[in-house]
Amino acid sequence: MTLVVLGVLAFAIEFAFMVGVFMLAAGLTGGGVVGSLVGVLAVVLVASLWGVFVAPRARRRLPKLPRALAAGGAVGVVGAGLLGLGHQRFGLVLLGAGLVLVAAQLALDEAVPTAPPRPRRDAADSRRSRSRRRR
Repeated sequence: MTLVVLGVLAFAIEFAFMVGVFMLAAGLTGGGVVGSLVGVLAVVLVASLWGVFVAPRARRRLPKLPRALAAGGAVGVVGAGLLGLGHQRFGLVLLGAGLVLVAAQLALDEAVPTAPPRPRRDAADSRRSRSRRRR
């Protein structure tokens, strides 16, 4: 049950992080249509990087501690940037959420069992099985 709560909390923080990325990128470029476009592009870029390096099923997932620190640090940096733009409440929420995300990433990573490696078949075994299928 605790892992489910941590997983939902981590997902909510990641969603708030993406909203913060949009707000920060749009705010830094002055808002308006151009700011909204830049905000959307920033979210696409950050979400793509998140999916490659941080997501649970990422192909190139970072090791546990660097991943947790990078995820929490990114959320904290966006929170600090929002504070600088005058979004005090949301900025403070993201700063605190960055710390929670570090703890959640570490706890969730410990709880996920890793699948045992599949036994490798050598070339002779695969040739034998192919020759049996041909008969």
